[in-house]
Amino acid sequence: MENLVFAILMLGCDHALDECAYVPTPVEYYASREECEDILPLAFHEAETYPVALGDCIAVPQKWIEKTVAIEWSIDDSERLKIAVVGPNNEAFGDVPSTAVAAGRNGHTPTG
Repeated sequence: MENLVFAILMLGCDHALDECAYVPTPVEYYASREECEDILPLAFHEAETYPVALGDCIAVPQKWIEKTVAIEWSIDDSERLKIAVVGPNNEAFGDVPSTAVAAGRNGHTPTG
């Protein structure tokens, strides 16, 4: 089993979820999902100027935290957030986003 850390991805969207923007949160990794989820309500507070906020704690392989990674996301037909972390050598970790989504309903957020 791979050692994981957790980070928050927060998006602010319009009512229809057609346009979403990345909402910065403290650049911080959490040792456990529970610790990350304890901070998640504060991250939603950061997105309160948007009609809809979507966010989640995402798992990141610990060996990637000192590397440049990208967070790819999409919103599926059930309006659920799908997230993947893309690390060195284009390795993907997580729920790889669908490519068949409307414009504005997917994104790529570089980090690190």
